[in-house]
Amino acid sequence: MSSAAYGQSLSAVNSQLAPDFQAVVSAESQDAVKTALSKLSSDAQSLSNGLPSDPPDALSAPTSQLSQALSSLSSSANATAGDVGSGVCTSASALAEFTRSDGAKAMRSAATALSAIDASYGKDVAAFLPAPIADKTRQLPNGDVLRHSDGPGSLTINNSGTDAIVTLTKTGTKTPVASVYVRANADTTLDGIPGEAFDIYVSSGTDWDSAAQKFTRQCSFSKTDKTWDFTDSDWSLTLTPQVNGNLSSSTLNPGDAPNP
Repeated sequence: MSSAAYGQSLSAVNSQLAPDFQAVVSAESQDAVKTALSKLSSDAQSLSNGLPSDPPDALSAPTSQLSQALSSLSSSANATAGDVGSGVCTSASALAEFTRSDGAKAMRSAATALSAIDASYGKDVAAFLPAPIADKTRQLPNGDVLRHSDGPGSLTINNSGTDAIVTLTKTGTKTPVASVYVRANADTTLDGIPGEAFDIYVSSGTDWDSAAQKFTRQCSFSKTDKTWDFTDSDWSLTLTPQVNGNLSSSTLNPGDAPNP
């Protein structure tokens, strides 16, 4: 195989994986992130199987390395897809995890080996892949009110778990009325609650993305099973399960939780 033909075959790697990677970046739901990562995984494995079997002699070892790297990239994409919904909760956190994966590391190493022979070869196989992205751990101040309301009631929240958003909605709906940010191992009181009945939803996790209004990692969602009537009572809510506690809650899928 000529060097020119070999270079052309390598260009398919970046041209095929770049759109897959961009689909992960732009995914707006967890299902879309999983779909994009699954396609990237499938395409990476197909590219690994389809690399030239007769590269120029000097490129035999780097080509073998690239084949193994693409297979590793495929496995890493599948692993990240498996983490979506719990460990990683948004496209940004999925992207960060993927860029730090063994497969991404292997692809960068393979690109370096190919670039040592011809700089264009490295770009042809890994131009789509950015440098490793570190996780962020963004927080709001404890007690920061995301949605204000007006009324005589108050809710005191004790949180010994992870950071959380507590949202009150009109009973039987997901229409938010008031919401507050409670940091891990902290307490706060949400005042100004109207004198009527509400449902309470809790979203918890790590790294609050204010633009997306979501936690990006270790996210979970729940709804208390009781209705909270603030007509003539104030209430307290403990977010960590208590022995002999009398409050039950139901775990929710992300799409079943209201915006704060």
